[in-house]
Amino acid sequence: MDAYERRCRLLMRAYPPRFREYRGQEVLGTLLDLAAPGQTRPTFRDSLDIVRGGLLTRLRDRPPAGQWIGYRLFGRLVPDRYRMWVRDDLNSTLYFFHTPFLRFMLIIPLLTGINEFLGVEEFLRVHGAGLLNWPIPVAFGLAARSANATRRRARDWYGLGRIDAS
Repeated sequence: MDAYERRCRLLMRAYPPRFREYRGQEVLGTLLDLAAPGQTRPTFRDSLDIVRGGLLTRLRDRPPAGQWIGYRLFGRLVPDRYRMWVRDDLNSTLYFFHTPFLRFMLIIPLLTGINEFLGVEEFLRVHGAGLLNWPIPVAFGLAARSANATRRRARDWYGLGRIDAS
């Protein structure tokens, strides 16, 4: 693999995995055919076109904002026509970063409010417990657990073990 092909493959990461899986070789072949002899990188214009096309493809296949927020924050399942987007999301290496993080940001204010309202921190201090920052690990644990449950439920619901992206 030469430098030109490596750079083209890197640019094509702007496309969703399902697109690269089924159309990636076709696009890459077209880019390699367009390359001038000895060219080491795609032109600036070609690079912009590849990235723009990839980002537009990602946005076009995403569920509407309300359904996306329900899926991401509350674990609600999206309509079946977005199952390939869900597959890409669940198989993403960043899934266990973005989903628990967003849920953590939703849970932590609730637990902090409960902490202040019930006086849990004062109770723990009086009884000699040094666990004064309890909402943070509890919120993270709840967020990670709910993200894992959503992942399992979505795989079962959409049958993602047997889905073909074509």
